[in-house]
Amino acid sequence: MNDQPPTSAALDDAEALIRTDTLPEGALFVSPEGVLYQVVMAGEAGFRKAEPWPWLPHGWSGDTERPNAVALVPGSLLARNYPLVSQGRPLPTVNRSELLDANDQPEQYIFPTEQLAKLASQLDETLAHRSGLGARKVNHRWILSDGKQPFRVYHYQRDNLDLSVDLEARFAEEQTQARWCTQGPPYWRYIPAWQSALDALSRTADTPEPMLETEAAEAAKTTQELAASEPPPSLAERELSPQSTMEIPSSEIEPQEHPVLATPAVSQTRRSPAMILSIDIGYGYTKGAGPDDLRFSFPSVIGTAEEISFATDLIRGGEERPIKYGDWRFFYGDQAVLQSRIQSAIFDRSRVHDHTYKMLFVATLVELSKVMPDIHRLNVVTGLPVDFFGDRPQVVQSFEGTYRITADHTMEFIVDSVIVVPQPFGSLFRELLSENGKISNSEIERGQIGIIDVGTFTTDFIVSYELRYIQRLSGSARVGWSTVVNRIQQVLDDQYMLELGPHEVDTAVQTKEVRVRGESVSLQSLIAPAITDLETAIIARARDLWGSGTHLDRILVTGGGGPHLYDAIRAAYPHAVLLENAFWANVEGFYRFGQRPASFEK
Repeated sequence: MNDQPPTSAALDDAEALIRTDTLPEGALFVSPEGVLYQVVMAGEAGFRKAEPWPWLPHGWSGDTERPNAVALVPGSLLARNYPLVSQGRPLPTVNRSELLDANDQPEQYIFPTEQLAKLASQLDETLAHRSGLGARKVNHRWILSDGKQPFRVYHYQRDNLDLSVDLEARFAEEQTQARWCTQGPPYWRYIPAWQSALDALSRTADTPEPMLETEAAEAAKTTQELAASEPPPSLAERELSPQSTMEIPSSEIEPQEHPVLATPAVSQTRRSPAMILSIDIGYGYTKGAGPDDLRFSFPSVIGTAEEISFATDLIRGGEERPIKYGDWRFFYGDQAVLQSRIQSAIFDRSRVHDHTYKMLFVATLVELSKVMPDIHRLNVVTGLPVDFFGDRPQVVQSFEGTYRITADHTMEFIVDSVIVVPQPFGSLFRELLSENGKISNSEIERGQIGIIDVGTFTTDFIVSYELRYIQRLSGSARVGWSTVVNRIQQVLDDQYMLELGPHEVDTAVQTKEVRVRGESVSLQSLIAPAITDLETAIIARARDLWGSGTHLDRILVTGGGGPHLYDAIRAAYPHAVLLENAFWANVEGFYRFGQRPASFEK
């Protein structure tokens, strides 16, 4: 590997401007004005949008106004509501081999502040998402690692408390060589507040000291020790610890001075029993289930916490209070849809690494506290789409730990253990298991069962043979109920100049009518053709995986979109069965699986 990375000018020369509406979800690009964006929506009918990276605005300084979200398709509905950025320079994806030096050792860089080091590691994580690498803080430095070996190390001179870090002593002890961050990848310069941090450094003349040369053997030993340092504590030893903290990106949305965040906790001799909570964080809705018929759901939307200038005691649910968790202050669900000027949802594989995903999990804890305020200790069962199931270690790491959350009161939780299963298996578990987790359906236990799970943005297909997950017959289609919603949303705007958000349109589709100038307008004529297109795509994908399906004993149809598509699926597969209350099937099945004694054995 070349010791000298390409210059900033080299990036500009190599990456010509392209049309941003050709970029896939999750792609990063730089606008002609030099703003870094990530594509968060790449749907049909012009529904393509990008948000400034990172979101929430934890990388934006108080001196810099955070740019708005932007539309990517000229003349589209979104372009009427957002600024248009139709061209940009895409950032390259990063492979593991590009992160190591000529001796297969991780590159090491020095940053003036911890915040800048953190953002650089998170940007590299985003660009290397296909390589399975994650950014985390270890031994007062940030690393990009696969959990076994570091691939890049990010040192910093001053931490988030503005305390100086003695890098000279560290490098002398570790015999490590590092370079100044300006010698790193040229795309780092697009990180928010990058230049202002370097300018502040030059004003204080706090330049880095010369680094000591390293011997290859010592460097290899150091990186091995770094990868093995701070192993996760035993889940059996975790307990609530208000003093424990873990670093997360700071936010410009009213950061808290001393956040208490998810972190490994201090062991206690006496422990309260953990309640099992199942959670299904979907693209459209987040659902939860627990004991005593506990059920809750809300739109999977996170938004900025706005100051509500007027409210009355006539509002159902009382005063609209934001959720405060660490540096984050936000609305969620219906409140975010109604009140937040900036809203974020989850759209693609980056969901696990996106802070929106973590905030939706925090929101489920708030929902739990509303009905079970005395519960503080949890074991969690959740799911991931089939194509993204490889991200389960990151979900476990993100969710386990302690939480302190403030809304109308302060809540504290400890999440002892997290189990992640393929999402459609939740529906299988609900049909297979009784409410106390015992096998009660021998046909499913011994049979070959197909499942079609019609979600908001994806439809999952899995096959279980005697309860074994058959991967070669399982997969996903990047279509779902949102295909119908987007099409009707466009027609409502074109015909009635009615600009509704996706969740508002979804509500209208469920009731089959919408109000225009105070009058009810039927949507029946719009819904049928939109559903037909979705049916065609889903059945085509099922044919690719299963052919005629005669080898399957039964096909279970589930998910929020399942009831709308069941007739067409049954016409193609006569042995298909629609699950009762399909909207809740996955999360209820997760809960039944968690009831099995072996599920949470330490």
